[in-house]
Amino acid sequence: MASDEDYMAFLNKANEDPSKGLARGSTAPQASAKSFRATQEGVEVPVPLVKVCENRDYVSDADMPFEAVALGWDEGGKGLPDEEEFARLIEHWDPENAEIEIMDPVDWDRNGNYKEVIDAVTAAGQGNDVRVYRVKREGVKAEYYVVTTEGKGKGAKLVGVKALAVES
Repeated sequence: MASDEDYMAFLNKANEDPSKGLARGSTAPQASAKSFRATQEGVEVPVPLVKVCENRDYVSDADMPFEAVALGWDEGGKGLPDEEEFARLIEHWDPENAEIEIMDPVDWDRNGNYKEVIDAVTAAGQGNDVRVYRVKREGVKAEYYVVTTEGKGKGAKLVGVKALAVES
């Protein structure tokens, strides 16, 4: 039979600060918790995206609001970025090893729940191709970016929306 002292030791251990023993100023555990970039100073968010983000959530284990995406993107005539280029655009902490999956919007929205979101992104890009980038985060979290390009060359932008998903 466990004594009261054993039980108190167990409770004290369970309630310890999880960062105990880490060097002060250590950034490793927090690095993966950093939110990825969605907007960039000086890059205007198209009106259709502002409107769709006002009243839409992405439904997962934790319903989260959509956020507008507007980033400068020198697309160089190739359209949308590859996985590593995208990781750099969103300021991923490890672009070369980022776990990013590129999806077709139809595959991402199999049940048609986000048609108005995809339509808003399409309108913002004036009919350019739309892609979904699934960016793995810590644990069961992922961020979905539904994006397109607006413009061509050095003056182009990557525009769309993003949402955090919890997928257990």
